[in-house]
Amino acid sequence: MRHSKVGVLFGGSSSERDISLRSGDAIVCALKERGYDVTGIDVDTDHVEEQLLTAGIDVAFIALHGRYGEDGSIQTVLERLNIPYTGSGPEASSVAICKVKTKEVLVNNNIPTPRYEVITHGSGKSNIARLLTDFRFPLVVKPSLEGSSIGLSIIQESQCIDHALEKAFSYECDALIEEYIAGKEVTVGVLGESALPVIEIVPKNQFYDYHAKYTKGMTEYLLVDDARQGVWKIIKDIALMTHKAIGCEHFSRVDLIIGDDGIPYVLEINTIPGFTETSLLPKAARADKMSFEDLCEQILQMALTEKRDNASMANMGMRHKRN
Repeated sequence: MRHSKVGVLFGGSSSERDISLRSGDAIVCALKERGYDVTGIDVDTDHVEEQLLTAGIDVAFIALHGRYGEDGSIQTVLERLNIPYTGSGPEASSVAICKVKTKEVLVNNNIPTPRYEVITHGSGKSNIARLLTDFRFPLVVKPSLEGSSIGLSIIQESQCIDHALEKAFSYECDALIEEYIAGKEVTVGVLGESALPVIEIVPKNQFYDYHAKYTKGMTEYLLVDDARQGVWKIIKDIALMTHKAIGCEHFSRVDLIIGDDGIPYVLEINTIPGFTETSLLPKAARADKMSFEDLCEQILQMALTEKRDNASMANMGMRHKRN
């Protein structure tokens, strides 16, 4: 497997470019440490096919966060070029990046998630006012196609709704109004067919927003107490159920909140979560006795094994035709 040329795809032009660059650099270093022939590719979405063909890679490790990386676009290109890649396929990716589609899958599979309404850019004020009567403040307002809490607002009163929607619409997609669930935020990484240890998220401020996520010292991340394994097993089961319901492959990260009512609610699923050494999926892997290098190599091997299995199936088909 180490003879395969690996292309780590990162950067791109989404609102999460900076985070993607950090993830990509960390993955390149980890795989080089393990002896792989690795090249980093800062993706130019207008010329990506040319980039991939020029690089001559055998397998792609996708570290493109946000649009183009997590919406199924790069996966479609790689499949067209017959290059195996890490992570979920085009269909699951397109569902997971869209909060509306994700909500529909969760509801259809009886997976608890906060109540919501979709607001289109053309919605009139009277329609929005009518929807607000069905919710209590505070409310969460967010764009339907962004991650990392980008464009998210938590509002305490109706006078703030216009500004929050304007902020969400600036990302050129629909907006969601979602009930705010008070409780304990947790995240669960999924690797292969298993859920990794649960991590509790404790922001220094009241809300876990973009500032809390990416400002050093603003959030504390705690591994849960194994003594409460019964509670956390339920959380892990819900994370695995979400991963499978969306159709994800190889890995993902599911964010939940355990409400004050004791019910775990799924907030979202990330098909390409952060991959810096301080990101949450690597933190969970370390708690499961897996180094960052181990994690990157195991995910890469999933893509390479899939390539080998697909080639074997194709060869069997050719032998069958000859016979």
